[in-house]
Amino acid sequence: MKADPPAVLVPTPTSGPAGEGRPAVHWRSLHDQPALPPGTLAFALLAHEHAARAHALHAALGCPDPAGHAARLLRPGPPPHGPQLHGPHLDALSAPHPPAIARALREALGDPAPWTPGPAGSPRSAARLPRLLRLLWQATRPARPAEPAPATTPPADRLRRALHALAAAAAHPAPLTAPLATHLLSRITRHWLHDPHTLHLELLRDASRPQDAPRHALTQLRTTLGGPRRAAALLALHLARHQHHALAAQQAALQAARREALRAAVTAAAALRTRGLLTRTADARWLTPHELIAALDGTLPPTDLPALIEARRAARRPQPAPPARPHTPPHPAPDTLTAAPLAPGVRDGRLRRWTPGQPVPPGAVLLLPGPPHPAHLNALSGARALIVPRSTLHSPVAAHARHAGLPALSLPAAAQWEPDPDWLQEGALVRVNGHTGQLILLRRAGLPDPVPSFDLNLDLNPAPTRPGGPADPHAGPAHLRLRTGPAPFSFDLA
Repeated sequence: MKADPPAVLVPTPTSGPAGEGRPAVHWRSLHDQPALPPGTLAFALLAHEHAARAHALHAALGCPDPAGHAARLLRPGPPPHGPQLHGPHLDALSAPHPPAIARALREALGDPAPWTPGPAGSPRSAARLPRLLRLLWQATRPARPAEPAPATTPPADRLRRALHALAAAAAHPAPLTAPLATHLLSRITRHWLHDPHTLHLELLRDASRPQDAPRHALTQLRTTLGGPRRAAALLALHLARHQHHALAAQQAALQAARREALRAAVTAAAALRTRGLLTRTADARWLTPHELIAALDGTLPPTDLPALIEARRAARRPQPAPPARPHTPPHPAPDTLTAAPLAPGVRDGRLRRWTPGQPVPPGAVLLLPGPPHPAHLNALSGARALIVPRSTLHSPVAAHARHAGLPALSLPAAAQWEPDPDWLQEGALVRVNGHTGQLILLRRAGLPDPVPSFDLNLDLNPAPTRPGGPADPHAGPAHLRLRTGPAPFSFDLA
């Protein structure tokens, strides 16, 4: 029987000095995390997974963590914002590393930060090169799948095995090495191809296309560079492709480990209900995995379970919301928002706020409430573009958008606690620029088109005639075809 994994404390959500319903300055939003179901179990599993990833990646880079910052990074923030990261602890974990490695580590832990160039060729960067090469090689190795537990395994042992498998899947180095490889490719496109935007994302997208599909970015790289530079750029692209494939495999294995851990927790709750310690199996969502194991082993008094469940359920009951204060912006909202590009491309469309479970309007620019669950990604393929808050460049939704050819943006983290601009409403005509990371307002919601819409048709058809009568003198010329629906100018040359 394996030993219990180290317990992760589950702190209670508190309001910081920023005001009621607003986070404290040292707490930051966790990126790439879909909304958690209500209860304690889902967050406890997330905290266990996140602590294992932080500890393993920090140790793989050759730095110890004597203060135990890796196990104290998360807290269950207020419901509108989701889990939050402790900024000072994250700064302490990333401080010993060079800027590029620190940036990749922060992104792997759910807090993307802008890249700040450091001294080129510093001794500590060169000393870490063999360790980074070993990590890049280890990331391409598939993780060893966990052996399925026999049917006769006790529920407590099955939950222990599931927690160990979840920690092993989270400790894979792919979330760290994929941002490092992407950063290397972006440096090449910026300095050798003089592209300050998203040419490296276009290269990753073109490299995954079929052989007969056009590959404009890859052709630009091969025709612009020559000699050793072209060979080095193609090698960096090959490395980035392999790291992204490894990241996709790691995310799939992590989802399977999460499902198995949840099944094991439900099985443990069912065993407790059979013993009469729980009234319902669903009450397990208010307990942590280690409390379930302790209750099954008999180290947790049976009378403590109902008290814990009732206390946590009472803490999550909705409280009456304070009266909303009218938001008066200090200056008019600009017609352009600067966001983080996730997938290249430029598309125009009507803005629609989408929640999971709703049908996707065809040709709409979807504004998501947060990072979607991987099971909802296929439903987003019918959109014209995506706007996803709290997402990073290597999130599953960003990879799906690049694969499907959808431009995607992530709203800036600095404005995530502020109200949306007054023009970011349902039905507004916006332009999503996935190259420069701009969200541009073209027409506010509810406003009619400034000019009548028409199609220019050059087929020179005869003038329309009334049934059984002469030609209509008010029908207009044959090459002009009026349209009744509100749409921008379009020229039909077919």
